Amino acid sequence: MVDWAMRPRKPPLFIDLDETLIYARERGAGTPFPGARDVLGYDVLVRREAHEILALCREGGREVFLFTAAGFGFAFAASQACGLGFSEASIFSLEMIVRCRRGLSPQSALIDNLPPSADPTRLKIEALGIGPTQVWMIPAFEPPRFPTARLFVLGQIGRAHV
Repeated sequence: MVDWAMRPRKPPLFIDLDETLIYARERGAGTPFPGARDVLGYDVLVRREAHEILALCREGGREVFLFTAAGFGFAFAASQACGLGFSEASIFSLEMIVRCRRGLSPQSALIDNLPPSADPTRLKIEALGIGPTQVWMIPAFEPPRFPTARLFVLGQIGRAHV
């Protein structure tokens, strides 16, 4: 018999919001995208496979946190409007990232559309206390193509042992 309470927990995953799970632009900044939701004055389009990415990340009870350069209010509202499943306690906004202690979760990984060398990603790396190899890059979800991340979903997350 397996004692589930004694099983080691998988390290958490942290995932970016803008251009990783959603695309957002100010309402009225152009022709609305079909299927876009109005979130606090922004047109928000959710990535087709966002829910699949999150389901794979959360498999086995793994904790998943939203780690975003967006403000907390927008991140929470976008999560609610798009059904991403993040509670208030599982969202880290830019203000929180800048103010949090360093080395928050050195065994974790970060899923982001920006490379480890980009300023916003470097802030997240420092806050988490992870190395650049623990950043899993996903194709940016942005117009005009809105590329799929299907290969990323099947590859990186599917075989993750972090």
